[in-house]
Amino acid sequence: MTRDELIDSLESYSAELNAILGRFTKTRDAISIAHGDESRFREIGLELFDLFKDEMVDGLHHARTVSAYLNDSVSNYVGSPSYRGVENVKGLVNAVLARVKRSPGCMRSTHAAPDAPTAPDRIEALYQIGARFHLVAKQLRIRRQDRPTLDVNDEYDVQDLFHALLRLAFDDVRPEEWTPSYAGASSRVDFLLPEIEAVVEIKKSREGLNARHLGEQLIVDIAKYKKHPNCRTLFCFVYDPDGRINNPRGIENDLNATQDELTVRVLIAP
Repeated sequence: MTRDELIDSLESYSAELNAILGRFTKTRDAISIAHGDESRFREIGLELFDLFKDEMVDGLHHARTVSAYLNDSVSNYVGSPSYRGVENVKGLVNAVLARVKRSPGCMRSTHAAPDAPTAPDRIEALYQIGARFHLVAKQLRIRRQDRPTLDVNDEYDVQDLFHALLRLAFDDVRPEEWTPSYAGASSRVDFLLPEIEAVVEIKKSREGLNARHLGEQLIVDIAKYKKHPNCRTLFCFVYDPDGRINNPRGIENDLNATQDELTVRVLIAP
């Protein structure tokens, strides 16, 4: 979809929602949606969910917002869309419309020139970084005249080096973004890549972190990131230079999956 086509669609939805608001009927006890508008309002919500998800770089966030507004609009004793609920959806449409007009780069199509890499290609770039990470870490130890270097001794070192390597493939790398609350506590992710709606989680094997404990940690991470508004892909990189993790391919195969709109990819290297 082109920018002009998206603008036309959003303006059409805004006008239609405004017309629905204008047909609400007021009585002494309530204000009610007009007959026939309730089903169309629900259709608009579903159409907007798909439109935002398909056309916006961070569309999953907007899609979930419109879904929340729809659910909230019928959270009343009659189960019928409320005036405020329709207003909220219209406000969201107008906000996205203003953003598209102001910043065309927020659209997926602006990141998809004829020869530009697709989202799966960009995910493959993460695999390439992870697969060559150990070679880079070893090469950094060899410097002329004994100059200072980076020894990858702990998880923070892995994060710093992986961050630098991410800059080769991605323009927008955001470290340590807050995730929504999970199990009563909020936490941080290692890196958010808005260009492809992906989160990169970094781990390093160590004494006491065996295959079972690692698998348990990754399962918790997967459940946590299902609630992240801008995460469609979770890429978990586990650096295991000492070979502490038994059967790494088995762990990868068990956890690699797509469920509830979240694609999980695990790479244990070298």
